[in-house]
Amino acid sequence: MKTCFVCKRKYDGYGNNAQPLKKGQCCDFCNATKVLPARIREHFNSRRKKP
Repeated sequence: MKTCFVCKRKYDGYGNNAQPLKKGQCCDFCNATKVLPARIREHFNSRRKKP
């Protein structure tokens, strides 16, 4: 079992890249509810800054 770098819970499986929130792996739940929304927010914020 691995430990999620975001919520610190144990999970099975491959895990997901936790960036931009943390360096390391995260569980599927944190990926869906925290990491992916943060990536989408970061993407749209970076697009607004360009002229």
